[in-house]
Amino acid sequence: MPKEYFEVVLADDEWSRRLHYQLRYRVFCVETGYEDPAAFPEGEEKDEWDERAAHFLVRERGTGQWVAAMRMVFPRGKPLPMETRTSIEESMRPPADHVLEISRLCMVGHYRSRSPGQVSCETPSPLAPVSAEGVIGVAPSELRKRLRTAEILRALLDAAVAYSHESGIQHWYMFITKALSKVIAYVLPLELRQVGQPAWHRGERYPFVVNVEHLFAQFTQSVIGDKTVERRPVFRLHSELVAAAMPRAVGAM
Repeated sequence: MPKEYFEVVLADDEWSRRLHYQLRYRVFCVETGYEDPAAFPEGEEKDEWDERAAHFLVRERGTGQWVAAMRMVFPRGKPLPMETRTSIEESMRPPADHVLEISRLCMVGHYRSRSPGQVSCETPSPLAPVSAEGVIGVAPSELRKRLRTAEILRALLDAAVAYSHESGIQHWYMFITKALSKVIAYVLPLELRQVGQPAWHRGERYPFVVNVEHLFAQFTQSVIGDKTVERRPVFRLHSELVAAAMPRAVGAM
């Protein structure tokens, strides 16, 4: 799937990490009511797991607006978020040094199915359901939005696979709804294996583990004709974006 409309950025400096927390605050606190805004008076939604996480952002190329976020939490000898909310079957646990958890996957309002501020008795979804079903009869503008939503999700998952390969990670934990698990499996060829009983955490969520080893090759190289070539990186560093935007010093070569 082409990513001509969006680019994924790894938040590798303080400024971009704050952008990440602010986008999460907008989605989880302001738009969906998922979290209590009063708990984050600085307008940045964050928790104890952010200190051992890699944070990603998605920027809309045409407008320069930040529209989505995701984090990848490493164990580093401590429980992952999912492990504090449900029990994982010991026989299904991947090695601790080859697993991380994907969480806080979210998109801003106009790429989700719910209206800003809408809250129901179910968990407010930070992502819009995206599937191949129900396309017939959909207005062109709505169809374009759904395709863009799928593109954002695919771009984030592509970045997660590439980053996992660089970090020696072979498995992901995901604590998500059944609906979102189907969306993720549709966007990427992933097999989500349930590794424990569902638990209620702002809605019924299921613990899954995903093996991503089989995807590594396609994110490091491509075949053009009879030649194998290196692929273009699927994400950029925020610090590189800042450096590229800074004017050269007078006299610099």
